[in-house]
Amino acid sequence: MDIKDRSVLVTGSSSGIGRAIALRFAGEGAKIVVNYHVNKTGGQETLRKIEERGQEALLVQADIGKPEEIDRLFTTVLNKFGALDILINNAAIALERVPFMEATYEDILEMVKTNLIGPMLCSQRAVRIMEKQGHGKILNTSSIRGAEYGGGWAIVYAATKAGINSFTKTLAKQVAPKIQVNGIAPGFVKTRSYDNMPKERIDFYINQTYLKRWNTEDEIADAFVFLAKNDGITGQVIYVDGGFTLK
Repeated sequence: MDIKDRSVLVTGSSSGIGRAIALRFAGEGAKIVVNYHVNKTGGQETLRKIEERGQEALLVQADIGKPEEIDRLFTTVLNKFGALDILINNAAIALERVPFMEATYEDILEMVKTNLIGPMLCSQRAVRIMEKQGHGKILNTSSIRGAEYGGGWAIVYAATKAGINSFTKTLAKQVAPKIQVNGIAPGFVKTRSYDNMPKERIDFYINQTYLKRWNTEDEIADAFVFLAKNDGITGQVIYVDGGFTLK
């Protein structure tokens, strides 16, 4: 797929990996829908950076953990651009806020709704649009913690990302051949989720990679662009992890 002039919705694009993805696609000439939940300032900053590049963009607040807000998000996208060519399910709650054995039902439900149910509902809406168009790409942000080895202490987060991996593969079968569904599983990327993590733990993680460094947000964004452009790949989850999952 030629990305130029395509409409691209990136959920959770007010900062971090989501912002990098939005900017990278804008650099390819795409029209971008920037989505945020609570970080309005970050969303406005992403929008500003895109518009500075001369690209058309739209900023929409929506919590993808809530079906009614997902409906509003997609209605707004269609009213603005009249189409949706690429959906990038990126919004997620990063890691657990409390240890698993201390997590309440509400803690677990919030993460599952945002990280797994939300992408499923967004994909439902996208598929209905893309089937009428006769084409489309759905790209999901997974994680190394969703791999078979498990997620260490991040139990609920790992379970949601394992679910994203399975969802990616099974949805790809259902919507082929007109729509391709793939995922990117980032490794250790220096985002806000690591700001308060002890240096010893960070060093432990990085030393388990073969490249012995953080992956960059731009490296993750480049992988999304690759999948968006390639029409011969579906049902795959690509790990951009510095070789971490080779162990």
